[in-house]
Amino acid sequence: MIYLWFILIDLPLALLRVLIALAGPIAVTLALPFARNSQLPRLFSWWDNPDYGIHGNSAYLTKEAYNPLLKYAGRWPSDWYWLVIRNPANGLTQSRLFSVSQVDCDYVKFKGKSIVDNYIPGWQFVYARKGWRFYTGFYYYVGNGEYRIAFKLIPGEPRRVRRVGMTFIVNPFKRWNQ
Repeated sequence: MIYLWFILIDLPLALLRVLIALAGPIAVTLALPFARNSQLPRLFSWWDNPDYGIHGNSAYLTKEAYNPLLKYAGRWPSDWYWLVIRNPANGLTQSRLFSVSQVDCDYVKFKGKSIVDNYIPGWQFVYARKGWRFYTGFYYYVGNGEYRIAFKLIPGEPRRVRRVGMTFIVNPFKRWNQ
């Protein structure tokens, strides 16, 4: 049942999220001139960043490793890069269709390894339930790639209050050193 939900519901939603992100370059280009108080106009909220605004977080604003356009920090090219490339369609984390707060779920469970992340290889299928709705996510990380599809649930933090959104990462070229 849970795998069927992943295939029929959450995988198509993750693909829809990709399409929304692909519209980001145009949407953000149109919206940035009208941004106020570090936020895009409400009409463009899907492409906004509700946690850090249009300028980025402190690391993005101060460290070249996080921002290749650091000399433009807080201005158009850097803001555009933050919203379109670094955090595409991040505003979807506020949408009930594309995100969930784990603390509101009846449970958060997983199959595979409990922790899979940068420098921690393995696979993980995570699922949670909130009423009738399931939330699922798959994560596979090996030395030559990272694959993460659907909800970014964290099984080690079942009471996490911050909303987790969806993703669609297929990166066969990510490398890591042990």
